[in-house]
Amino acid sequence: MIAPATGMKPGERYSIESVERAPQFPGFFLDGKYYLGPELQTAVGWLEGQNFLYDQLDPNGEPVYPDRIVGTITGLSLELADGLRLGIEEMPYAAQTATPLQPLIETITEIQPAARPQRLRPPIQPSALLVAGAATLVGLCLLAINRSFGRGR
Repeated sequence: MIAPATGMKPGERYSIESVERAPQFPGFFLDGKYYLGPELQTAVGWLEGQNFLYDQLDPNGEPVYPDRIVGTITGLSLELADGLRLGIEEMPYAAQTATPLQPLIETITEIQPAARPQRLRPPIQPSALLVAGAATLVGLCLLAINRSFGRGR
C-alpha cells in the first residue's frame, strides 16, 4: 500500500525530476515500487511508508545510499538526505490493450506501406552487471583459447 502522504495513487506511474548536478533516477514508480524499465520484471527500489529505498550499489558492492534510503517523499516531492528537493510527476502512460486479430489478407489490404506508423524504441541501456559479465566471459574465452594453443606446441 502507498502512504497517502506521498501524493501517489495506485496504478499510476511517476518519474523523478532530473536536475543538473543531482542524482539521476531514470526509472519510475508504480504501485510503491521503483522500476528501471517498462517490463516490470524487477523492482530496484520501493517505498516503505514515505521513505524511498533504492538498491543501487557502488563498484565495491556497497549501497550508494546509507541503509539504501534515498530520501523522503511528501506531496510528490523527494527530499534527499542533503536537503535537495526533486519534484515527482505523473507519467502519461497508455496501457496496450489486446485487440482481436484480423485476418492477414485484410490487414495487408488495409495498411498501405507509407501509412504505417513508425515506432521508435527507446535505446537499450545495459546494466553495469551485464557489461561486467560479458567482459568476464570474453576474457575467459580468450584465456581458454590461449591455453589450448599453448598445449599443442
